[in-house]
Amino acid sequence: MTSHRLDRRRGISLIELLATMAAASTVMATAAALVHRSYTFETRSRATLADERTALRLARRFRADVHEASTAMTAAGEPGDTPLVTILGPTGHVAYHRREHGLVRLATSAGMATAREEFLVSRPITWSATSDDGIITLVGLMTSGTHAARPMVEIVAAVTTAAAPGGTP
Repeated sequence: MTSHRLDRRRGISLIELLATMAAASTVMATAAALVHRSYTFETRSRATLADERTALRLARRFRADVHEASTAMTAAGEPGDTPLVTILGPTGHVAYHRREHGLVRLATSAGMATAREEFLVSRPITWSATSDDGIITLVGLMTSGTHAARPMVEIVAAVTTAAAPGGTP
């Protein structure tokens, strides 16, 4: 009588192979999802940082323009060719125009355009400006389809020549 007794197995079964492949696929899918999420987070973080830099640059430029002004006027209404804020100074005037994703600053002197600067952000912005006794307030609200509008930037500046000649800004 011959007995075929195997002390050791020589291979793996198909079920063991399928279970190992399923586990490896799950690990790889989870890793891919985490990598994708981290890239998305990094992209959003970069956009937010760029928006903050743009807002700071706009705040510095807007305050400097208003402080040097002899007169500053705001306009209501929809975006278009009408400037949101017009600033008259000793060397010419500066106008801030609305755009969907920011503002454009146009400086003119003696009827000729001397400078154009864009302050653009990654998301749509709704801009408004108010004027009260030489104090100009510029507000940019981020608009989103699912969330209520929230302020991205609020800049307050005083026309120093109209308020107090020789005063400090």
